[in-house]
Amino acid sequence: ASLREAGWLMAVALILTAVSWLVRSDRLPFAADPSVYELELAAPVVETQPALELFDGGIHLFIDTRPIEPGSEPTIAGAFIIREATFDDDLYALFDVLFPEDPIILFGDGDLVGTNNVAGRLLARGFTDVQILRGGLAGWQTAGGSLGSPYLPEGYFPGSAEDGS
Repeated sequence: ASLREAGWLMAVALILTAVSWLVRSDRLPFAADPSVYELELAAPVVETQPALELFDGGIHLFIDTRPIEPGSEPTIAGAFIIREATFDDDLYALFDVLFPEDPIILFGDGDLVGTNNVAGRLLARGFTDVQILRGGLAGWQTAGGSLGSPYLPEGYFPGSAEDGS
């Protein structure tokens, strides 16, 4: 008899719990509200118009951080390729042309997380003048920036961003 009562009490408790979950509203949103939360970036952000002027000045180097196969899609003309998934291999391929004191502007597909991770890793390796392009490649195009081919050193990029090799 006591086992039967325990079963009934358990069933009632489960039903009341299920009803309370169905009736109450969600207390936490699934997406963070950008007006409340601010992403802490490893490097400062540069707006597209000043970035266009820096590009025209020819002093800053642009680095594409998108996880694509180098040369498979248009990018900012002459941009280097350093992807998050193949960071070490990509940086090694640029060993003779990219130096820690070079002024760098990173860009991606508009998602700051991957680009920010590359920025943090470059800063950790001693790079001192790193910025992130707001809006990524789409923002660049919207502001009137032109696209072209990336800089691909001889024997470039043996690994693929997709396969992680």
